[in-house]
Amino acid sequence: MIRALLLLSVLLALQSDAAQQHPIKAVATVLQLHEAMITPSSDALFDVTRKGPENDEQWVALQNNAIVLAESGNLLMLGNRAKDNGDWMKMSRALVDAGVVALKAAETKNLDSLVKADDLIESACESCHVPYRDHGRMMR
Repeated sequence: MIRALLLLSVLLALQSDAAQQHPIKAVATVLQLHEAMITPSSDALFDVTRKGPENDEQWVALQNNAIVLAESGNLLMLGNRAKDNGDWMKMSRALVDAGVVALKAAETKNLDSLVKADDLIESACESCHVPYRDHGRMMR
C-alpha cells in the first residue's frame, strides 16, 4: 500500500513537471486567427446557402471548415487572446458550439441543419463583433 502511494506520488510529480515544461503558447493574435481561420471557415459555411454541396468531397470540406471554426473558438480562449473571463469566454464558447452544430449537420449531409447552423455562427460572430470590434476596440 505504501509503495503504491509512493509510486502514485512520483507519477503525479512527473506529470506535473511535464505539464510545466510544455505550457500552451498562443502564437497568433485574434486578428490573425480571424484572417487565417475564422473568416475563411465561416465564409465557406455561409456560402453553402447559395449553392449546396454537390458531392462527398464538398461535404468533407464543410466538415473540415466546421472543425476549424469550432476549434478557433477554443483558441480564442487561450492565453492573452482572452479579453476577459466573462463575456469573451461565453462568446468564444458560442463559436465552439455553433461549429459543432455545423459539423454534425455536415456529417449527416443535412443541408437544412447546416443553414440553421449558419444562423448560430452568425449570431456568435456578431455578439462578439459588436462589443469587441465595432466599438473602437482593435481585435488583437
